[in-house]
Amino acid sequence: MSDLTHHALGSVLAVLFCIPAVAMAEEADFGGQVRGLVNSTSSNSSSQLAIANQLAPGLASSYTQLAVMETELRANAKGINAVATVQGQLNDGGRTQATAWLNELYGSMGDGAWQFSAGKKTIAWDVGYGFRPNDVVAQEKRRSLISNTVIGKPLLSAEYFDAHTSVSAVWVNPGHIATTDVADEQALAARLYHHVGGVDLHGFARYGQKNGGSVGAAASWVATDEMEVHVSLRYMRHNNGLRMNADSSLLQSNTPWQNSTQDNAVQAMLGANYTTASQHSFFLEAWWDGTALSGREWQDWNTRNQALQSSATSVTYLPPIRQVIGYNLAWQNQALSASGNIRRKNVFARWSWQENNWQPSMDILWTPEDHGRIITAALGWQGDRISINTGLRLYGGPARAILAQLPDSRMAYVSATWAF
Repeated sequence: MSDLTHHALGSVLAVLFCIPAVAMAEEADFGGQVRGLVNSTSSNSSSQLAIANQLAPGLASSYTQLAVMETELRANAKGINAVATVQGQLNDGGRTQATAWLNELYGSMGDGAWQFSAGKKTIAWDVGYGFRPNDVVAQEKRRSLISNTVIGKPLLSAEYFDAHTSVSAVWVNPGHIATTDVADEQALAARLYHHVGGVDLHGFARYGQKNGGSVGAAASWVATDEMEVHVSLRYMRHNNGLRMNADSSLLQSNTPWQNSTQDNAVQAMLGANYTTASQHSFFLEAWWDGTALSGREWQDWNTRNQALQSSATSVTYLPPIRQVIGYNLAWQNQALSASGNIRRKNVFARWSWQENNWQPSMDILWTPEDHGRIITAALGWQGDRISINTGLRLYGGPARAILAQLPDSRMAYVSATWAF
């Protein structure tokens, strides 16, 4: 374990030991959970990363996470709120690793309609389930197979609210130097919320040190006792993300995927939720993400993959040249993280059912541009303090579908949680 990891672990452990002391204060609340998790991942042998590892053995780690044990502690007292996590991991190579982090540590105060906060905090906005274009503060990754407590952002916030309206202003990552990662840039964000009849109306604005300004709007309408409809829209003057450089050379000495600024990007989402009297819930959303790679860019990506693979098999190269081809194939994998969504067009459908302590669910994410798909099935049981969850996720589609070329083809897990 590195000195930096030891330092981070020590800092979080210090907070963890302080939490019970804080919780012993008058009118304090203390709790948490312990969770054990076992998971299994099947690698995709036809992915670019797998082929790259064949050409340059050892390029990608062959170890996958096998088991996790983590403890999460929560405390709040006199306006101070803290959430911290310590986690131990075991991979299938028998190696162990310990990590720790602060999810939240902030202070809050207010008088009547005004509320103020400072510290590391999670502030989640927008109305969607599978995609939230206007989640401009927390920027939570959606549709994860295993749900975890979100790690907050350093911020200062002020909010004014009454029975039907609220106005929020947030200074995110105050004092941070501009980076290429929008999640870490210093920014000012604001939200206006108003409730009228059965409709919740939202307006959003953000100005980032690196990415500049964006504006958005969202609405959620409770049409009937069973039906809810929601919509979200965001416009960004600039967006920073990975794009292929202009060099057309097949073999390059460094990764061809570089940070590039995209102008006038739009994100939009439309969804609906229908719940029956017997607690069956049906969720349907469709969205457009203009920050993702375009259809032409993915076509070029597939063409480049084919050319790299053909060059490796059509000619008997010396090991150093095969290794260069392997590295270029491995760099192609970086395109998969160019945006929060892989394809611009997405359709998401989910069914769940609540029956006493049990909740089965199944969902599918479909990319109509290339017919890729992610299918997830899960089953949960919730007791008074103990919950057990299991799930399976499958990635697939036609051979040239991007989701069918991800490094993993299947993921499964079983977890048990004890809350205290």
